[in-house]
Amino acid sequence: MNTLRLGTVFSCLVVLAYCVGCGGKATGPGGNGQIPPNLVFNRDPAGQSVISSGSAGWPIFPTDPGVIADSEGYHLFYTSYFCNANGTYYYSWDVGNLAACNILDAVATVGYAFSSDGGFTWQFRGRPVVMPGPEPWQSGDLETPHAALLGDTLYLFYSATGAFAGQPFPDRYQIGVATLDLHGGTIRQRLLAEDAEFTRRPQPLLPYNTTATAFDNDTQEPSVVVRDGRLELFYIGVRLAKPQLPGEATGQSVLGYGLARAVFASNLSLLEAADAYLLPGANITEVKYFDSAYYVFSTTGTNGEFHRHERIELYRSSDGAAFSSPVDLLLPQTSFDSWGLMAPTVVVNDNEVVMFYTGWSSVDHPCFPEPLPPDTRFGRPSDDGATCIHGAIGRSVAVRSGTH
Repeated sequence: MNTLRLGTVFSCLVVLAYCVGCGGKATGPGGNGQIPPNLVFNRDPAGQSVISSGSAGWPIFPTDPGVIADSEGYHLFYTSYFCNANGTYYYSWDVGNLAACNILDAVATVGYAFSSDGGFTWQFRGRPVVMPGPEPWQSGDLETPHAALLGDTLYLFYSATGAFAGQPFPDRYQIGVATLDLHGGTIRQRLLAEDAEFTRRPQPLLPYNTTATAFDNDTQEPSVVVRDGRLELFYIGVRLAKPQLPGEATGQSVLGYGLARAVFASNLSLLEAADAYLLPGANITEVKYFDSAYYVFSTTGTNGEFHRHERIELYRSSDGAAFSSPVDLLLPQTSFDSWGLMAPTVVVNDNEVVMFYTGWSSVDHPCFPEPLPPDTRFGRPSDDGATCIHGAIGRSVAVRSGTH
């Protein structure tokens, strides 16, 4: 287990860690976007996650959930490791049957699950819905998925890592997209019953800027609002001191980060490009448009290790230009998210908003002691290996303004 024990779990999480504390929030006045006073989220179920991790029957290390809904139910796209199971990649690892899935031969990419009961229980697809591509720029990890449906086409947006100028380019991201034609079927039918896979676009949708320090030296964490037949792509841009170098290079530092927006047609042609941050300081976001306003569900920055003490907050804007000051929605509290929480995603129903998020917890023992005990869960080593961090996905609910 040495390779995974000592390595970083997801390179994107490393980037977000060194983003912490850089760039202040420059939000608009609260008058443009007051948060409805009754948009108050409560964990449901209280004190329990709806998805665990790291053991048989659960994803290996789920994070960055993205949930959309249709008449059949909820559809979850998430980032995780997939271990090699006799030539194919599988979502779950069983310490009691190590020969079934080689965790030392794993890929980090996007998985799928379906829920017919509002997100309390989930049916997991075994293999990824998209794999890293042959193109150098997306030959590494595919992370932070966001799905959007327009017509009969399901779009999957993601952050990609890979190589640049013939060399590995770790901790640097650009946004890619893959598509799936539903052929008149449903998302569940295509992804579960038919085991279909998305087709990657060979070129990055939003490439990173490697020539000059700018707001888009990295483009990552996509979130899409479909309005008027267009795809409004919100994303996090990262400003780097040395844009031509990897994120881990000597002297590299983050000078700022925040939310930006670009607009695309259904054929993915660019209609409007961003030239600056809309919302400096926002991080790991999902943007929704409902009740005649944009809502930005965001993760806070922190100086703690690996998302420690992070919480979820909310901004509102009636015009998509000026935003309210942030309001806290959820703070670390329960056993499964006591370390920190991040990466919110929401489903807006007629009378409620259902939010899912990544929750982190820790235990005071190594992740992979030798020999491996039968209750070992896959996790991320911390504190020089003395602590293990486990992931989970939580669920919380708020009543929509004016619906009760």
